[in-house]
Amino acid sequence: MPKATVKDFLQLDHELIDEFMACFRDAREEIQQSVISLNQQADSVAINTLFRAVHSLKGNCRMVYLDPYVDSLHNLEEIISDLRDMHLEYEDCVGDFIVAVTESIHDQLAYVVQHQALPEGLLEQVNDQVDQVRHAAATHFTEACRSGVVHLRNHPDAVPETDNIPVFPVLPDDISLMMQLSQRLDALSIYRRGRLDQIADLAKLLNEALNCPLEAAQLTAAVYMHDIGMAFVPHGIFNKEGLLSREEQRMIQAHVEIGYQLLRRMEHWDDAAIMVLHHHERWDGQGYPQRLQGANIHIGGRLLSLVDTYCSITNERSDRNFKRSLLSAITEINSNRGEQFDPELVDVFNEVVRTHLLKR
Repeated sequence: MPKATVKDFLQLDHELIDEFMACFRDAREEIQQSVISLNQQADSVAINTLFRAVHSLKGNCRMVYLDPYVDSLHNLEEIISDLRDMHLEYEDCVGDFIVAVTESIHDQLAYVVQHQALPEGLLEQVNDQVDQVRHAAATHFTEACRSGVVHLRNHPDAVPETDNIPVFPVLPDDISLMMQLSQRLDALSIYRRGRLDQIADLAKLLNEALNCPLEAAQLTAAVYMHDIGMAFVPHGIFNKEGLLSREEQRMIQAHVEIGYQLLRRMEHWDDAAIMVLHHHERWDGQGYPQRLQGANIHIGGRLLSLVDTYCSITNERSDRNFKRSLLSAITEINSNRGEQFDPELVDVFNEVVRTHLLKR
């Protein structure tokens, strides 16, 4: 068998290599979050997310000529497929193995980028471990995963230390950090993945229809941070049947002030902070936390309130087995025109729905 090479990969444009590595890190993060979710409760959503992340890694590696890693990722994909089809049983050690494989491949590729060559023997090590787990009998599957984790994480031939690697990771820009935090919240809560992307897209369309009274970056920041305070609300409150106590209501309502305070402590996000603080105020003055009324509510808060309500109604939640239709959502929003929502904003929103959403 010819010796594996990454020559074609290293001849790519440096910016493309950097973009590939950034995508790899994003996929690795998604894999880790999916495994955390599966360790808490195995479900089809987390399994499917895990499968898609590994599948994307495999496709990206093939695209940039990293064929030596495609077989390992393909076998890993097949393992997850068997878990999804319930041919194999998921246990924590299985998730640990999947994470260990992706971490090993990432570390090897970081070495490749810096040293312009494959680390000696480590590609074969990953291939062997994944192959052994892939072809283990179902009765020995978890045992093979445990053995693979030990071998990959404690093997004496681990990726050599590289020079000039900073002690601390590079910090993401503010918007990227906000997006990562909000995605982690959705992964751990009742909300479906992709909810915030839908809110962001619809908020952008509505802002444009209003001739852009809001600066785009401030609005995006508000979208990502408007529910971040929910991370501090006990999960039992989300799933409670019946009426919430006054204290439980207070704990939920406090999430707007938490998001506001976090944004105020970051430079240049004061407008986004006000939008977050105001997004549960009502046009009729019956909202929270300040019981503001009408135009005293920041227009970004009014916009976010409307869009958030629409997306909450039309998105299936993990504690529900149904979602309501677009027309049901529009009906509810229009029935609250002039009470919960700014009436002029509702009129523009109706046009945005007719122009953009119905045509989809």
